[in-house]
Amino acid sequence: MSQQVKLLEEVVGVPLLRRKGRSVELTDAGQVLRPALTQAFQTIELTLNAIARGPRHDTLKLCLLPTLAEKWLVPRLSRFHGAHPELDIQLMTSFREIRFEAEDVDMASFMGTDVPPGLDGLRLFDDAFQPVCSPAFLRDTCPLATPADLSKATLLHSVRRMDDWQRWLDHAGLTKLKPKRRLSFENSSLAIQGAVDGLGVAIVQRAYAVELLKVGTLVAPFDLVARSDNGYYLVWSTARAATPAFRSFLQWIQQEVRGSTT
Repeated sequence: MSQQVKLLEEVVGVPLLRRKGRSVELTDAGQVLRPALTQAFQTIELTLNAIARGPRHDTLKLCLLPTLAEKWLVPRLSRFHGAHPELDIQLMTSFREIRFEAEDVDMASFMGTDVPPGLDGLRLFDDAFQPVCSPAFLRDTCPLATPADLSKATLLHSVRRMDDWQRWLDHAGLTKLKPKRRLSFENSSLAIQGAVDGLGVAIVQRAYAVELLKVGTLVAPFDLVARSDNGYYLVWSTARAATPAFRSFLQWIQQEVRGSTT
């Protein structure tokens, strides 16, 4: 150690230690240098420990439909991070189909009757949809005693789900019903927010509205639920499924699906 101190004193050009017999004490210059050296040694120690441990976080990259990400996955992510604090999630949204062979994505969403050929997948929930609105809208703006009363309401929907209202009305035996007006949105998340804000009655997938229905932010004026043959899937390439991060997330999402009420 004394040799290293001497070398450091040669660098700075002043004594750093004052020797008194068998004891030593810091000079004024040594006192000034001490905090910086302490911080530097701590930084070196932390860096060496990090190198010895290897990377702390693994990152899983997901690309999902916007409303699926916002209304279904994000409300669940706190449970995932509680169980796997060592894993990071990078969540992107898109309506387009992901090409796994050309893109840096681990998992993506897909809507259809089955998993696309060449991919593996997990069915998250069925394509089941029904009308929802705010309690205040139902109470004060447009009481809805029967589905026929929808003729007095503003009907909200996503432009990407143009046929949902007609399919639900057909299911209710009201094929020719004409609403007061219609209001369309870029995606289902905006339609849901429109319903929360009292703009009208939105037709939305139950899986996206179930939590808002549970807490009473939204209400379903009718029990009737319409369904298509489609489902919402999480899909991936087999080549992406080998990492521990992927396996941990897949195991967790399978548990979430089993525990889902939709």
